[in-house]
Amino acid sequence: MVERAEDALRHLGIAGDLRVRHHGELARVELPPESIAEWLAPDRVRELTGAVRSVGFTRVAVDLAGFRSGSLNVLTGVVEAEA
Repeated sequence: MVERAEDALRHLGIAGDLRVRHHGELARVELPPESIAEWLAPDRVRELTGAVRSVGFTRVAVDLAGFRSGSLNVLTGVVEAEA
Protein backbone atom coordinates (compact mmCIF):
# COMPACT_ATOMS: atom_id res chain seq x y z
CA MET A 1 0.00 0.00 0.00
CA VAL A 2 2.79 2.42 0.87
CA GLU A 3 4.51 2.02 -2.49
CA ARG A 4 1.22 2.42 -4.37
CA ALA A 5 0.39 5.56 -2.36
CA GLU A 6 3.82 7.05 -3.07
CA ASP A 7 3.40 6.24 -6.78
CA ALA A 8 -0.02 7.95 -6.76
CA LEU A 9 1.50 11.07 -5.20
CA ARG A 10 4.30 11.14 -7.75
CA HIS A 11 1.64 10.84 -10.46
CA LEU A 12 0.15 14.08 -9.07
CA GLY A 13 3.49 15.76 -9.71
CA ILE A 14 5.07 15.71 -6.28
CA ALA A 15 8.81 15.54 -6.85
CA GLY A 16 11.73 15.11 -4.51
CA ASP A 17 11.83 13.23 -1.25
CA LEU A 18 8.44 12.03 -0.09
CA ARG A 19 7.31 9.17 2.10
CA VAL A 20 4.05 7.62 3.10
CA ARG A 21 4.20 6.11 6.58
CA HIS A 22 1.76 3.30 7.38
CA HIS A 23 -0.02 3.57 10.74
CA GLY A 24 -2.84 1.06 10.37
CA GLU A 25 -5.68 2.76 8.51
CA LEU A 26 -3.82 6.10 8.64
CA ALA A 27 -1.29 7.19 6.04
CA ARG A 28 1.08 9.91 7.26
CA VAL A 29 2.42 11.76 4.24
CA GLU A 30 5.83 13.42 4.46
CA LEU A 31 6.38 15.90 1.62
CA PRO A 32 9.40 17.95 0.66
CA PRO A 33 9.26 20.92 3.08
CA GLU A 34 9.19 23.46 0.24
CA SER A 35 6.01 21.93 -1.21
CA ILE A 36 3.90 21.57 1.95
CA ALA A 37 2.13 24.94 1.61
CA GLU A 38 1.11 24.18 -1.98
CA TRP A 39 -0.40 20.81 -1.00
CA LEU A 40 -2.37 22.27 1.91
CA ALA A 41 -4.46 24.46 -0.41
CA PRO A 42 -8.06 23.12 -0.38
CA ASP A 43 -8.11 21.84 -3.98
CA ARG A 44 -4.68 20.28 -3.71
CA VAL A 45 -5.33 18.60 -0.37
CA ARG A 46 -8.41 16.94 -1.91
CA GLU A 47 -6.22 15.61 -4.73
CA LEU A 48 -3.60 14.37 -2.30
CA THR A 49 -6.04 12.66 0.05
CA GLY A 50 -7.98 11.15 -2.85
CA ALA A 51 -4.80 9.68 -4.33
CA VAL A 52 -3.76 8.12 -1.02
CA ARG A 53 -7.25 6.83 -0.19
CA SER A 54 -7.52 5.26 -3.63
CA VAL A 55 -4.96 2.62 -2.62
CA GLY A 56 -6.80 1.58 0.55
CA PHE A 57 -5.98 3.99 3.37
CA THR A 58 -9.06 5.41 5.08
CA ARG A 59 -7.35 8.34 6.82
CA VAL A 60 -4.63 10.66 5.55
CA ALA A 61 -2.49 13.14 7.48
CA VAL A 62 0.12 15.50 6.09
CA ASP A 63 3.12 15.72 8.41
CA LEU A 64 3.82 19.45 8.76
CA ALA A 65 7.48 18.74 9.60
CA GLY A 66 7.96 17.42 6.08
CA PHE A 67 10.16 14.58 4.91
CA ARG A 68 12.90 13.39 7.22
CA SER A 69 14.73 10.08 7.27
CA GLY A 70 13.98 7.79 10.18
CA SER A 71 10.85 9.63 11.34
CA LEU A 72 8.87 6.40 11.54
CA ASN A 73 11.10 5.33 14.41
CA VAL A 74 10.92 8.48 16.53
CA LEU A 75 7.21 9.15 16.89
CA THR A 76 5.84 9.12 20.40
CA GLY A 77 3.71 6.04 20.84
CA VAL A 78 5.28 4.19 17.93
CA VAL A 79 8.51 3.28 19.70
CA GLU A 80 9.82 4.21 23.08
CA ALA A 81 12.48 6.93 23.02
CA GLU A 82 15.89 5.88 24.25
CA ALA A 83 16.84 7.29 27.64
